[in-house]
Amino acid sequence: MQDVFVEALGLIAAGERAALSTIVSSKGSLPMSKKAKMLVRPDGKIVGTVGGGCLEADVWVEAKQVMESGEPTLQRFILTEKHAGDDGLNCGGNVEIFTEPVAAGHSEEILKEVASIRVERGSAVLATLVSGGEKDGWRSKLLVKDDGATVGTLGYGEADQAVHAALEDEDGIPEDLLQVVELEVNRPEGQETLKVFMESICPEPTLYLFGGGHVSYAIARIACTVGFRIVVIDDRPMFANKERFPMAGETLTLDMETAFEELEIDDLSYIVAVTRGHQHDKPVVEQALKTEPAYLGMIGSRRKIALMWKDLEEKGYPRERLEQVHAPIGLDIGSDSPEEIAVSVVAELIQVRRSGGKPEHNVRSLSAP
Repeated sequence: MQDVFVEALGLIAAGERAALSTIVSSKGSLPMSKKAKMLVRPDGKIVGTVGGGCLEADVWVEAKQVMESGEPTLQRFILTEKHAGDDGLNCGGNVEIFTEPVAAGHSEEILKEVASIRVERGSAVLATLVSGGEKDGWRSKLLVKDDGATVGTLGYGEADQAVHAALEDEDGIPEDLLQVVELEVNRPEGQETLKVFMESICPEPTLYLFGGGHVSYAIARIACTVGFRIVVIDDRPMFANKERFPMAGETLTLDMETAFEELEIDDLSYIVAVTRGHQHDKPVVEQALKTEPAYLGMIGSRRKIALMWKDLEEKGYPRERLEQVHAPIGLDIGSDSPEEIAVSVVAELIQVRRSGGKPEHNVRSLSAP
């Protein structure tokens, strides 16, 4: 997937202007991810999406105007038959889309920080003033890193403090943080309502594919398109290389018995054992059981799995831990070919990733500190 932040920085470096549209609130039946962005380039081409159809066409027109004026806008859409169009978008929902200019001087430093955080696989929260107050490039964004350090400002001390206060309720920075904060501030001319959109900037989950065969290749092709960073591990260099896996972030030639000594496994790690045989899957699973990944799955027949579990139990691994392994791997869709197996596996990866009980896009009010 193309990264709109990286693309935006590239346009700024080239001295060009663009516009970035972001879904900041939504309700009802919507056809797109709630964490959706669309960058409109000066030549009219787009990176990303906010849903397609007539909705996207309307946002594209607004983005071109914002590109020219340099002034951000907040639009509200009620999805009707008009927006369904030929793409068949669902009706009945409503959505707010914030469109901001992308140019030198407009949040350029923030974008650079976001890009740096992504490279370093760090986390942060990006807060954007989308309604009320002074929306003036640098003054309209606040980036709060996972260590508490900040870059930028929303232009109001009360708003900056409210963002920090909202984050105090979170245990770390959740991957799918999407929240609108409404804040009442007192100004000399009277009380004013500010609307601040908060979104998490988190590293992509890493999919560790053990085995470089046909199934692994098919999984990698699909998984990289839905937001997974791919790492392929095999003990044969002809199966773990960038020529065979151009979509992979890394290809590693490692002994399956000791591979985990070279890996950093965390709660953003997804481990898939699809090696060329039972004797290679087993050490992968055994090492993985000593870690705490988000997902651990292994290909194989139920007989093969039962025999392996029996052996691992004899080695002291509790049955409850073994039952947490996704084996046989993938959703049961009757898959047969490597490509069909890949569809079932990636569907299961998405299911695990998105089933963490995250709250829906929400709006809440805060009082100024």
